[in-house]
Amino acid sequence: MNNLDIIILSTVVITLFTVFAIATYREFLNADKTPIISEETGPRATMIKFIGKLFDAEVNKKMSIKQKKIMYAAVKRTIADMESDGVYFPEDIKIELENKRKDSICEYSGLPSTKTYDIDKIH
Repeated sequence: MNNLDIIILSTVVITLFTVFAIATYREFLNADKTPIISEETGPRATMIKFIGKLFDAEVNKKMSIKQKKIMYAAVKRTIADMESDGVYFPEDIKIELENKRKDSICEYSGLPSTKTYDIDKIH
């Protein structure tokens, strides 16, 4: 009788885990049939949709090689490329970006540093 509470708790946990496993399995089965509907708007969502078009097989078949080159060039533009096209950035922004780039790379290994993952500095 002393172990009755452990048996009840174990039964509840096992039941919840089983329900979770079955629900997850059903979601994976229905994932291909259910379209993903995104209600997000704004520049971030637009950029994600834009980049998604680059990898969409149906869109890629319809696009010409010239259109693909234009899309890839738009995605991988750097500050230097933008300035050569007439978009100029203030020096303080360039300095800030350079400092962030230096802080984000570990000086010993060349890998991303722990400062990269610091959430307080980002916001």
